[in-house]
Formats: sequence, structure tokens, C-alpha cells
Amino acid sequence: MTVNTVKIFPSIGIARLGNSLNEFFIGPEIPGIYNPPSSGYKDSNFHVKRQAACFHLFGYEIGSTVAKEITLLDADIKWTVELANTKADWFKFDDVEHPSTVLRNHTITGANRASLRITPGPRVLDSTESITSKAFDTGTFGPDSVPLGEMQIDSDGHLLVLGGFGKSRSPGGNEIKHFANNDDWYDDVSDGPVRASLRLKGTSTWIEASPAWVICAPPKFVPPIPHIITLYDMLLQVAKKRNLSGVEELLPPDTPSFTKDIYPILYRAMNIKWISILDGVRHTKIQAAMPLPGPDTQAQRIARRKVFARIRDPNTNAHEQIFEQEMPKLWSDVYDRANVVSQALTEIQYHVLKQWRDGNFVNDWSNPPTPENQITPEGLIRAALESCVGGPLYPGIETSFMTRDTYAFVEPFRLDATLLKPGDLTKQMGVPWQADFFECGYDDPLFWWPMHHPSHVLPIDGGPQRKWIRDEDDIDTPEKFIEKWHKLGFVIQQEDQYVESERNP
Repeated sequence: MTVNTVKIFPSIGIARLGNSLNEFFIGPEIPGIYNPPSSGYKDSNFHVKRQAACFHLFGYEIGSTVAKEITLLDADIKWTVELANTKADWFKFDDVEHPSTVLRNHTITGANRASLRITPGPRVLDSTESITSKAFDTGTFGPDSVPLGEMQIDSDGHLLVLGGFGKSRSPGGNEIKHFANNDDWYDDVSDGPVRASLRLKGTSTWIEASPAWVICAPPKFVPPIPHIITLYDMLLQVAKKRNLSGVEELLPPDTPSFTKDIYPILYRAMNIKWISILDGVRHTKIQAAMPLPGPDTQAQRIARRKVFARIRDPNTNAHEQIFEQEMPKLWSDVYDRANVVSQALTEIQYHVLKQWRDGNFVNDWSNPPTPENQITPEGLIRAALESCVGGPLYPGIETSFMTRDTYAFVEPFRLDATLLKPGDLTKQMGVPWQADFFECGYDDPLFWWPMHHPSHVLPIDGGPQRKWIRDEDDIDTPEKFIEKWHKLGFVIQQEDQYVESERNP
């Protein structure tokens, strides 16, 4: 094996917090496959399992663009990871258009601000040594020790990164006063670079792999349903806008496939009915616009135009309210409540649906697309990022608008790690995360992140939809959500429905 380039995949990996001390599962690795862990998302004590991000190495031989996975059968491997949480040391979150110039915890100044950064430093795992796990357990916030998780290397040489345990606290006992900015508060969300070097068997030279990044984010309580605008969609748009090398190969064709390119967008929209109080009328109209075998019909053309007319044009002024264009029903990045402005799809998504409206698509529809049956570099990226929010980013769940608007990429979906510091992708996020998560459910008349925080769900034991946070849960403040977030249920697919399971008894 003659290798001249090695890359880490996924280029952005997603770990998720959980309060189970012993059990975890690996996040999605093949697009479209969201199978729950064999024994559920909670352990026997009804504590939420952490989701691990699994990183792979792929090598490219000289003169070839075909990637081959590299494992311990092929090489000795050293993994290096550095996690940090720097939320409390960053500027307050206001909004996209008016970035704050006031620091969180602004009364703490000078060298004392180091106490606001949870920075355990880098950890290294070397496959030639016997140690297979190291913890990020030396970070502190003021007087508190704040573990941010751990890294493990498995028997094949893959790297597993696990985040924190959902711990949030104010050492001084401060109350939660804001959805995103709360002084003297911390949580154990984190992010940072993932690096690897390897020495192929029979050689003495160490090769440095193109680095990746990991985000240790809050849980996603609706794992099987992607958000309407995913982080993959958003970063694909970034790659196109910046004309990053290789992006053309990733874009939908001029004549998109209904099954591969159009249906996934419509499917996500239709699935909101399982996790909200929407009556499903609009989704019935989407069903009526689905293609049928044979020639296109006038009725289908009319149905497509009616659906498309409800979708907000991304080229519209961000503050302009257009009553007929309220889809998708999501609050926008600028959160103009006075005008109730919804978030637009990405320009790529909108163009694909416009082609569908005009009948310029391949009618290859018979059934939903069949997922791949093996792990690939591109699939690892897509599977990780399609489970994340790509809009609205107010500030978001996994990462905020600086990842879209400010940070540099060396190629599509791969950040320039030389220009970033650990903690940069999450430092804009709400602190603690539970305060923002609690506030951002259904906010009449639009939603925030229904695929992470559902508003209404179907109980697994039958009956009509009920609130995800029920009256009997006694979760009516952010502080109570901090205490009880792990008691809430996860939505899973059960035959042709999506139902809530694993609520704490």
C-alpha cells in the first residue's frame, strides 16, 4: 500500500451528552440509518446514554482518488484530541445581525478570566501502548472540576470521542435569567480538533492525517428524523458559496432525482406532524404532489406549484414577512418576531424544489431511497451532519452562525484547524445549554428545532398526541429542566409511526 494522503472521517464528528456513567453508543455512520441502540437510548437506571463520535482513517494511494480505510492491520496509529468549553469567556449571544461586544462574566477581568475556560488540554492515545482510554477530566470552572468526557481507541484503531455527562451548575448559586447568557454558569458541552499520525507497516515514516473536528453537543431527542435544514445542507451551501475545491461533485445534478434529491426534503417536512401539533393538512398536500408512474399530469403540476408557493425564497429580505411563504415553519436566524419571519431553505434546497415545481426532475420514484450498506468517507460526513441543526442558528444546538459565516474550510466540510482553537465551535452557544433548549420548543406560530426538542408526541402505549414536557413532569423553569432533562422520552420509529419511548416511569 503506497499512500501519500491520509484523512480523518468524518471531518466533523458529533458526540452527544448523556448522564449514564457506563453505557454509550456510536452515532450514525451511514446516511439514512438511525437505528436505536439495541437496548435503547437509556440504561437500566433510565439515564441517557452518551453518543460517541467514531473517527476513521482513510488513505489515498498516489495517483488515485479511491479511498481505502486504514486500520491497525495496516499501520500504527496515534490519535490526539483536545476538548474545551470556552462559553463563559466569550461574548454574549444577541443575534446574527448584532453581535454583542459585551463579554459574559464581564466583571471578571485580566488573567482571572482563565478560570472561565474549561481546558483540560490535549490527550494522546498510541496504538503501540497498552492504554486504550484517556479522560478529559482535569478542566475546572472556578472551584468546580468539570470532566468533558474521554477518548478511546478500539481494536481496529478507530477513535471514539465521548462528551460530558450533562452537568450544568452555577458555583455561586445564580438563577437562570436568560436563554443564552447566564453569568457564573457552566456546562460540559465542548469541541476541539482531532488529529492522527500513522506509520504504515514495514515503514519508519510517520504520516500526518488531515485533521478533523469533534463537537460534543446536547442530546437529540428525535434521533430518526433529520432537521429540515441540516448542518450538512448548510455547510454544503457554504462550500458552494466559497467555491471550495470538490464541491461541484457534491451538488445535486441540474436535473435532480426525485428519490435522491427532492424526496428527502419533503419527507422531513411531512414528519413534523409526528412531533408537533400541526394538523397535517399541508403534509397531505405534499403527498398529493408526489409523482405517479407514467406521464406527468395537470393535477400533479398544480399540486407541486401550490406546495412550492408556500416555501420561503432564500433571496427574500431577511425581515420581510410574506404570509403565503411560511414554510418551513421555523423561526429565522434573525428572529424578527414583530414580522414573524420564517427561516428559508438553503439556496441549494430551494433550487432543487424549484426544479421539481417546474417538472424538471427525474421521476424515479417507487420507494424511499435505500441506504448504503457500507461505511464510506462521504457517508460518514453526511451521516454525522444530517443529524444536526443547520438553521435556524439562534444560536443553534451543535454550533452557531460563526461556523457558517466566519470560519475557514480547507475543503467542503473540513475546517481549517490551524485557524481555530478548542472550544471555538461551541463558544457562542447558550450557557448552560439547558436554558436555551428549554425555551426553544414550539414558539407559536413557528418552531425552533422540533427534531431535537419535540413539542407533542405519540405515546408508545397508544392514545392521542401529548405534550413532550407534560404538566405532571413539573418542568416549568430552566432550573427544573437542568435537573430533569434526562427523564424525558426519545422518539423512535415504530413501523410507519414515530412514537415516544423510554420516559422515566
